Amino acid sequence: MTRKELKACIKADLSDYASLSTPLKRFYAFLCGDRDYSVAKYLRLLRYTEYYFLKKGRHKIFYIPYIFYKHRKNRLGQFLGIDMGECAFGPGLSIGHTGIIVGSAKIGKNCRLHGQNCIGSGAVIGDNCELMVGARVFRPARLANGITVAAGAVVLGTFDEENITIGGIPAKKLK
Repeated sequence: MTRKELKACIKADLSDYASLSTPLKRFYAFLCGDRDYSVAKYLRLLRYTEYYFLKKGRHKIFYIPYIFYKHRKNRLGQFLGIDMGECAFGPGLSIGHTGIIVGSAKIGKNCRLHGQNCIGSGAVIGDNCELMVGARVFRPARLANGITVAAGAVVLGTFDEENITIGGIPAKKLK
């Protein structure tokens, strides 16, 4: 990942937050302690942590900023109730509410998490997917592009059909 790709990834992540679209709105959100401001800060720290995680393989000097950003990300994550590993999400991640746990899964671009989600290690989620409140995705689950997981659903299987809605315990195709 280059510095230019990092900036583009951060810009894609923050594009979904209308309350932070201008400098004045960001300043207002900062003063008011808005949740969107804190989540956007977490996403920025996540992307910087990923950037230095990938860079530290090239030279040991990158361990210092990696540890610094990882520490800040984890501290803010404890406050917000978010736990995410490095390099799990593609660009365009959007977090609606907090309370999210993500293991070492692989999630595509433009994913939206509505809150209280758990994505287990080994799960694979395609691009443009949406997980409603309380949705759980466990290994060996594989979701195609454009799938919406209904609130409270528990996904345990593979869904190869694109642009569908799944729900239930265990999840099955709804429409």
